[in-house]
Amino acid sequence: MRNMVAQQSLKRKAALGNGSGNKRGPALRQSSQAENENGLQKLGNESSISYDEEAMGQLEDPMIDPQDSSDGEGSFSDVDVHEEASESEEYEQPTAGPSGSSKNLYKAPTLSEMEALRHVEETGGATFSLQLSELLESSLLPTAPHAALKDLLTAIHSRILGMSAVESLHPAKAIKRIGIKVPFPGPAEFSPLKNSKEIKWTLGWAKPEEIFIGGSWSVVGGYRKEKREMGGIDLVVAMPHGIFTPKDRLDYRYFHKRMFYLAVIFSELQRLATKEGELKGVKIEWSTNMADERRPIVVVHAGKDQGLKSKVEIRIHASIPSSLFPLSSLSPTKSLVRTTVFANTDQSNATPSPLYNTSILHDTLHKPHLLHLHRLSQLLPSNARTVDSFLALWRIWAKRRGIRRERGGSAWLAGMVLGWVINGGWLGGVGGKREQVKKVAGVGRGLGAWGALRAAWEFLAHTDFKQTPIFLHPPSSPSSFEHSVFLTFSHVFTDPTGLVNIFAGWDEGEIDFLRYHARETLAMLEDESGERFADVFLKEFDLGPAVFDEFFHVDISSARLPDDLCKRSEHPSVSSLAMTVFSSTLHQGLSNRVNFVHIRPISEHGLSVGLLLDPLHANRVLDIGPSSDKPLESEAFRGLWEEKAELRRFKDGSIAESVVWDLSRPEDAALIPSKIVRYLLEKHYSIPGDAVTSFSSSQNWLGLIQIPSSARDAITIKGSEKLGFRPMLSGYDSLYKVLKDIDHKLPLAVLNVQPSSPLLRYSSTFVPHPVDIHRFSAAPDCIKYIPSADVILQFESSPKWPDDLAAVQKVKLALFEKLARTLPSRLPETKAEIVFDAGASEIEDQASLVVMLPEGVSFRLRIYYEREKTMLERVLQEEKPLFATSLPYPPRRLVAPALAIHLERFHYLPAHHSSLAPMHHRYPTYSSACRLLKRWFAAHMLLGKSGVREEIVELIMAGVYLEPGRGKTPSSAVGGFMRAMELLECWDWRTEPLLIPIISASSPSSASASGRVRFPAELKEEALKLFEHLRAKEKGTEAKEGSVHAWVVCTEQDMEGMRWTKGIGKAVAARVGALAKATVKAVKDSVERGSLDVKALFITPLEHYDIIIHLSPKLLSTSAQSILPDPSLWEPHLKYRNLTSSSEESDGMRIDFDPAALFVDDLKRIYGDSLMFFIDRHGGDVVGGVWNLARDGARGLKSFLGWNGMPVKSEAELVEINKEAIIGEIARLGQDLVVKIERRR
Repeated sequence: MRNMVAQQSLKRKAALGNGSGNKRGPALRQSSQAENENGLQKLGNESSISYDEEAMGQLEDPMIDPQDSSDGEGSFSDVDVHEEASESEEYEQPTAGPSGSSKNLYKAPTLSEMEALRHVEETGGATFSLQLSELLESSLLPTAPHAALKDLLTAIHSRILGMSAVESLHPAKAIKRIGIKVPFPGPAEFSPLKNSKEIKWTLGWAKPEEIFIGGSWSVVGGYRKEKREMGGIDLVVAMPHGIFTPKDRLDYRYFHKRMFYLAVIFSELQRLATKEGELKGVKIEWSTNMADERRPIVVVHAGKDQGLKSKVEIRIHASIPSSLFPLSSLSPTKSLVRTTVFANTDQSNATPSPLYNTSILHDTLHKPHLLHLHRLSQLLPSNARTVDSFLALWRIWAKRRGIRRERGGSAWLAGMVLGWVINGGWLGGVGGKREQVKKVAGVGRGLGAWGALRAAWEFLAHTDFKQTPIFLHPPSSPSSFEHSVFLTFSHVFTDPTGLVNIFAGWDEGEIDFLRYHARETLAMLEDESGERFADVFLKEFDLGPAVFDEFFHVDISSARLPDDLCKRSEHPSVSSLAMTVFSSTLHQGLSNRVNFVHIRPISEHGLSVGLLLDPLHANRVLDIGPSSDKPLESEAFRGLWEEKAELRRFKDGSIAESVVWDLSRPEDAALIPSKIVRYLLEKHYSIPGDAVTSFSSSQNWLGLIQIPSSARDAITIKGSEKLGFRPMLSGYDSLYKVLKDIDHKLPLAVLNVQPSSPLLRYSSTFVPHPVDIHRFSAAPDCIKYIPSADVILQFESSPKWPDDLAAVQKVKLALFEKLARTLPSRLPETKAEIVFDAGASEIEDQASLVVMLPEGVSFRLRIYYEREKTMLERVLQEEKPLFATSLPYPPRRLVAPALAIHLERFHYLPAHHSSLAPMHHRYPTYSSACRLLKRWFAAHMLLGKSGVREEIVELIMAGVYLEPGRGKTPSSAVGGFMRAMELLECWDWRTEPLLIPIISASSPSSASASGRVRFPAELKEEALKLFEHLRAKEKGTEAKEGSVHAWVVCTEQDMEGMRWTKGIGKAVAARVGALAKATVKAVKDSVERGSLDVKALFITPLEHYDIIIHLSPKLLSTSAQSILPDPSLWEPHLKYRNLTSSSEESDGMRIDFDPAALFVDDLKRIYGDSLMFFIDRHGGDVVGGVWNLARDGARGLKSFLGWNGMPVKSEAELVEINKEAIIGEIARLGQDLVVKIERRR
């Protein structure tokens, strides 16, 4: 069996996760199975709580050997021991000691050791196995209950059995007698209090037939739910047969009697909670069983006051004998709800009530389901607590992903799934027909907890319960329903008794949600070279805006829901009914825009709606409905969309119903799914727009990366906002064609033209709208920022190029001069100017050609000479020229920065552009997500070449999309942004690098089976070695800010991972982590609160800065890009368009001119040794400064200190930073630009 399972493998090690070492255990246990089953039946016939070890699967400490064997192998039979001994006698078994003639120095491993080694291998390695063991050790509680808990359960048991009977009375009188409010479930039409005069039946209470422990606790013991809180315990009270009649199954009468029965218990326990005794101080409240409003339960909360070590909740259920109602009458195809109350009408054609009937059946199945779990515990290795561990791991996994207990997070569903994994069942959908089934064998009894869990995920991930129903019972059995009965449900997964569909009452989105997480967990585990334990079991992934692409809260208090009695009977609560009808309507309206719609209740009158979008169809502008020759389908389409539907003729001549969504700009397409949700909920259920709160796609998010319309329209070409990045890309194409076609006018032919700018790969923070050249001069200075896109030119190799570095720069100038005169002749009205870099030496690339096309877009051209790198490296490697006639080398202090600039500008940036440019086309939302993340870094004054560079932000977001971790690749910008926040929050940059497989993304062969891109294994190993070497080299220098490379972000082109992170020190890295954590917490709090202030996430706190420099926003060319723009800065100046700005020449178009950024660059150059400066480069009017702690304090006076010092009053000649003088110098440097300076420390 084991070999067979190993061959099947359940897709990468799902099987054989057993660490018990008992090869013959299942066969031995099978022989005593009947005895254990009988023991369990005896438990149900006693009127006391039983802890019978034989019946309940030996509730004892698994670490104690039951046979007390001296060798630790007491679970083996004598035959096994003798066989092992006889085998060992055939070989010499020497002991460890000094080297001698013997070749064998150690004993051969025992069978248990081999099993342990196999277990380690199958759980993903020694580290994963140890982590798994530690997690289970901290989660599982001893199987034997604590004495205080046992006493508490016994007290509840005895108190309930000791209660006096309540005489059967008319419902109104009975309720009045017990003295508490009884919340009867179901529609008001069936309430026993509404038509009390016509009611002929009575309510009473009698002693229960038995009370027993249900659920998983009685079989596998307890588990630790939270710190100082253990998992709940299910106490089942079997209601007596005598208080019911056969007709009680109709019209909620059974559920009303059930409710009253528990209400009497509730009242008694509530009374005892206020009196001295074992139950004093317990808290009693109502809840529901598996979110079924028809089946309320009484929950008893106990803790330290009752002598317990941990808090616990005891859930009291009500059950009935399976013989109470005829089985055939409870079939899902039967109707037990009469729409005409108290009328003797023919119900043969009545609408079936499958959910109602299933609720009754559930109350008969507490014992059979208990027996099912008990059998599983007997089949699997019990000495390893396999079932216990499986259920514990399932609960932890589900809770981390926000899978609520009622919809997949409980041990009940986990036990059913485990039953399929071990025993198999019947699979429907054979040959495409749901009713055709075949027997499917389980994977056997050799599974350990981890193997069983992976097999369970495989089952969920790859099973379509809609097309292929799953049955745990045989096709024909006298005690169960036939398979065909369950086909009335859309999704089918029956329990072992064949009486209920486990997915009855589940919305389709809830099933898809469970399957989604199983599928993505397996996809994540495909990368066996990575450490995934924390991602699977420790890290939370339940934040709505991060899990879903679209996430809403809907207030249903004013919703107009269907008044159909049948629907209200099947869904007795308002939230349940709303979930059902909303799901149906949204599925119709969103169609293939979504993979699934997940709706869950968050309060009595509130729902959350999560959409997982299909990136190929989510932002579709046109929905095409049925053609005009299909009247029924067309009527349904118009009924769904009402006035939005219109009949349109298309280019191919067809006429069809359609819905068109108007957009003002391309990025607004991301709002279409949100618009559909709001429109449908308002039209069909009268839910106003302000009752639907979106946490993902809203104009508040998009507004962060958009310039206010008044500022945009003042200087840009009319209507350009609808074109997005197209004007910039079209301008580049025009320029490219001209550059490739003017060789005859240049001394050297253009060999290559290479883009190298975020503006040309859709990742710039703001869209570069084309400037209206004729209106530009009339605009105020605060909105005149014009960005340029970097373009690299490479000319052909020629002897005309000199061998001197300074002369090379002169040749570049000559080529630029020729280009500046040639381009306007080919592109009329083009302006070209040669610009020099401030502070550049004569040997480094120092000049560029800025070109403004008549279309209103600007480019900055630089020339790449391929031998320049070799020439710079030669100077660094050689002391002097080889030939005496050669020119002397320039100083090395100038060559090193020149080489760094050359490598970055002409090698790294173009390569980075080439690898990132396809991301926008492969993942449509990557661009907007990346822009949001850049805006976040900039808003918190961290974005810039001396801080977090744009390139590293793009790589981080690329990593989120290429390796999305616990979920699928985001299909919305906000989803990608929130995933990046969680990554930055959790990333321990001290111990691990980020590995971004950006080059592998372009190779289909590098993708895993699930489509995820993996970092090449051999390169990953090399990158990790380099990282470990770096950290080892940095040991002992952690106290120095500049001595530690905080972030290491590796790609296939940059194995060291420091190409773009050299400016990120410990202080910046720590602040990023703190801000990301605060952002995630703010979103979580907002989701709980029900409203989100998006801009608050992008407003940085200033209390940590030592000085605050306030700038004049009217002098900043980027003021319109601010998080909180002030329209009064530019709108008054736009009234008189015929007046030009007095601050510039009439044609004064200064490209890339940003006074704030230039000012801060000057401050860093002058005072960078004393102060660290931070600014929002997108409209920020505040500069934050932090004193360098390494320079703080007094020190001896010496030459070239590098900072403004002042004497210290002491006997020694010491100086310290003259902070007041520096602040005064900064104020003078920024005269007019600086409004004021605050010194805080």
